[in-house]
Amino acid sequence: MKLPKIIFGISTEEAYKRAMSREDNGEKKKEIITIGSALNLDNDNYIYVPSINLYVAKEKVLHNKDWNNTHKALQKQNQRMLTIPQFVSFINYLRNDYQDRKEAESILDEILTVKSPWRSEWLDAYFEKRNDGLYVLTDNRTNSEKLESYLTEDKTPGIDLDSWLDNPTKQGLPDKNIPKGKLYYWSPVNGRVAGFGAGSDRAVLYCYRDPQDSYSDLGVRPCVAPR
Repeated sequence: MKLPKIIFGISTEEAYKRAMSREDNGEKKKEIITIGSALNLDNDNYIYVPSINLYVAKEKVLHNKDWNNTHKALQKQNQRMLTIPQFVSFINYLRNDYQDRKEAESILDEILTVKSPWRSEWLDAYFEKRNDGLYVLTDNRTNSEKLESYLTEDKTPGIDLDSWLDNPTKQGLPDKNIPKGKLYYWSPVNGRVAGFGAGSDRAVLYCYRDPQDSYSDLGVRPCVAPR
């Protein structure tokens, strides 16, 4: 694909030259991840997660957009929304392997900590009932997979956060035998989508969200595969 010369008023050629010149000055060279990102032209705002081979944004963007329009906006930027398993992998990487511990704790605090204000983000999971069971559709509903061995009842509260992150199902959901805990959980509902949120009274994995919802606290954490 031919790259545009100007993105958001920035010369892509000049951005590339600046990134390459850092190595000549003794600085660590930064990889150009994607051209057309609303976040940046280099990896300052992303974390590479080896287990899923994705760069994941450190911060959420595209607030005040519903689930469908968020997908459309991401596609225009050659990015995508995290699936539930990818979201789990991202959190586990921050918890266990990311070397910048101060930054990891800051991001985890924003995602998981029960505190004000409310923070939430979309996840790439649309649930659809078919004749043989409930399916999860990902990649903006282009791929489908039947849900298996997951917790089918709501827990408010709750399920154990560590148990979910350590032993999710293939589709990233809590196992049907997961221990009790403080993480709220709303099980998948036909025609609804997934997300994660936390506020002053709870943190919650919800799989019943209306895809037409849009709020100022609700955004998305873009991800992009390396090129």
